[in-house]
Amino acid sequence: MNPEILAKLLPLCRDEAAFEQMKQILAGSFQHYEQSITKANFLVEQQKALFRVITRLREPLDLETIFQATATEVRQLLKADRVGMFRFYPNSGWDDGEFVSEDVDPAFGSAMAQKIHDHCFGEQFAAHYQKGRIQAVADIYDYGLSDCHIQILSQFQVRANLIVPLLLGQNLWGLLCIHQCSAPRNWHSTEIEFVSQIANHLGVALQHAELLAELRVEIMERQQAEQRVQDLNQGLRQAIIDLELVNKELEAFSYSVSHDLRAPLRSIDGFSLALLEDCLDQLDATGQDYLRRIRSATQRMGQLIDDLLTLSRVTRSDMHFKPVNLSMLASRICNNLQHQSERQVEFVIQPNLSAQGDNNLLQVLLENLLNNAWKFTSKHPQARIEFGAIYEQDGTKVYFVRDDGVGFDMTYSDKLFGPFQRLHGMHEFPGNGVGLATVQRIVHRHSGRVWAEGDVEQGATFYFTLAQEAET
Repeated sequence: MNPEILAKLLPLCRDEAAFEQMKQILAGSFQHYEQSITKANFLVEQQKALFRVITRLREPLDLETIFQATATEVRQLLKADRVGMFRFYPNSGWDDGEFVSEDVDPAFGSAMAQKIHDHCFGEQFAAHYQKGRIQAVADIYDYGLSDCHIQILSQFQVRANLIVPLLLGQNLWGLLCIHQCSAPRNWHSTEIEFVSQIANHLGVALQHAELLAELRVEIMERQQAEQRVQDLNQGLRQAIIDLELVNKELEAFSYSVSHDLRAPLRSIDGFSLALLEDCLDQLDATGQDYLRRIRSATQRMGQLIDDLLTLSRVTRSDMHFKPVNLSMLASRICNNLQHQSERQVEFVIQPNLSAQGDNNLLQVLLENLLNNAWKFTSKHPQARIEFGAIYEQDGTKVYFVRDDGVGFDMTYSDKLFGPFQRLHGMHEFPGNGVGLATVQRIVHRHSGRVWAEGDVEQGATFYFTLAQEAET
């Protein structure tokens, strides 16, 4: 107590005993007031520290900077020997981790970058800390800790510690550790409350960091997606340029085929005919047969050129989409076929079948399929040709042309749609093997699929879809 104050109080007392009694009373009161002032000052400093932590959370700082600044302030305020943030390794069951930030008195060693394994923590204590448990140990040797726990703490020279969980949402992310290394220490309730508040705010920082990391990943993924789109667009532009060049080359090739190749073929065919007409008497039977074979070959070559040009036009022609009545197209084609022969053929056409597509190309498609059905039923005295539609399980409309003709061996079904591929000899059925290749290209240009099923002498069915049409 201040001596000057005591000197002023002495004359007011009746004797020395009363003075001593007053002196003791005042000393007790002053001590109480000093403790209250000290506690108030500590609380003020706590609030200042909390304010600085909250302020840092609002600034664009990384988690490491927030941890380091907070550890330094908390250690200075609590006059502790070490303050550290311990993080559990993901998927370790809370048995393994390391300190990721600390502020430590130079008299004691650093706990950073040391991997810590505690096989007891995950099984016995993690669930309690996840629910908010706080552990305040005044003396690790007088608290009933397990030997393995004491061994872990002693390697960092810890004598007393205050442990508060760091929660990321509802999950235990790590621990906020306050270490006293120089001597035992009793932790006051105000200190425990202060450290708990700090841990809560650090939990907010963890959530912010996680959201920021997710945002960065999302931004990176979007940037990568945008780059992929740009690359795809660049590739698409290049593909369009290449396609235009290919189309020009095809046009030049088509022109060459239709003009440059036809002229010599016409000459060969014409002169062969002239020889047969004008020099027939001068040729023996073998020579006449040779000339007829030459004429037949040139005419077949001309037909192959026509078919090749047709296939090329199907691929390159402009498409005009509109509703097309497929039933009407099929009926018209079947009527024309029926008028060409006295054959007994039953045509079954499902009514009111329509689709979105190019009318001209779809007519070519049906002509090829129905002509094939007509051709490959020609050896049967009676035949049935059917055009209709069914629906797959996902609602996709599937059109089909079915016949009961000679069919084919499914072993060779992969050759059906190849240009100039034939499963039957020319002596059996005429044709150049271009019809089904044309069908396939038309279907693909309508974003559809085409396939076939059949069996030898059991007929064949050709299926196709158009632009993924579905039942409505």
